[in-house]
Amino acid sequence: MPNFGVEKGINRMTTNKHIALWTCPRSRSTLMTRAFEQLDGCLIFDEPFYAPYLLKHGFNHPHRQEIIESTESNYEKVIQQITGSLPNSASFSFQKHIAKHALPEFSRDWLKSLHNVFLIRDPKEIVLSWYKVLGNVTFHDIGIADLYTIFQDVKALTGNSPLVIDSTEFVRNPKDILKRLCANLEVTFSEKMLSWEPELKDSNLSLSSFAPSWYSTVRNSSGFLPYEEKAINIPDDLIPIVEDCLPFYEKLYQEV
Repeated sequence: MPNFGVEKGINRMTTNKHIALWTCPRSRSTLMTRAFEQLDGCLIFDEPFYAPYLLKHGFNHPHRQEIIESTESNYEKVIQQITGSLPNSASFSFQKHIAKHALPEFSRDWLKSLHNVFLIRDPKEIVLSWYKVLGNVTFHDIGIADLYTIFQDVKALTGNSPLVIDSTEFVRNPKDILKRLCANLEVTFSEKMLSWEPELKDSNLSLSSFAPSWYSTVRNSSGFLPYEEKAINIPDDLIPIVEDCLPFYEKLYQEV
């Protein structure tokens, strides 16, 4: 594997200069994005399709209008942004994408312009985490069927199976997983990825209108915490949603 960049230098990617992390909400993707944000020359795109998604579905997000007004809401223009030229200050982009935001009525050919990675999490944990934040959850809210569809699309378009990472393994062994991911992406791993300033200081994530409500754990952190196993007690009325999600999760988990 060639080594692009050095520990204290800027990573220089000659191919696949746009990295796309595809996932479901509440899957620790913000934590991974925060780690990559520490790398020199990394430009962050945080859920760039959110505004077009809100316009399409009318989801009653508490910051709906602010998101639509402050970020690009034209779907095709978003694609141009995340696949096009980078500013001189950036060597590559790291894009956090929630799979359900990628509207199915548009072509997926642009996926070939990205280096696609998938982050998955046990649906029991996702459903419970969403429920604790919003108090209501549906199968569509999780979007794991969309995640599996995009995985299949990437596989068909590129002829290769993209890397799949389990988020529990990620928080158990962050350094090992980040090293593996960086090797896959031909980006130089740095110890800087393991810690950061609290309160999202100097972070593009802090520009997100939904940062206060959705990113509280990462916002209050300054690095990875030791993993703690926690009991997962799912309310009875949420069990059918978990059961609907499980087949897609299990198919993706086979790729880990």
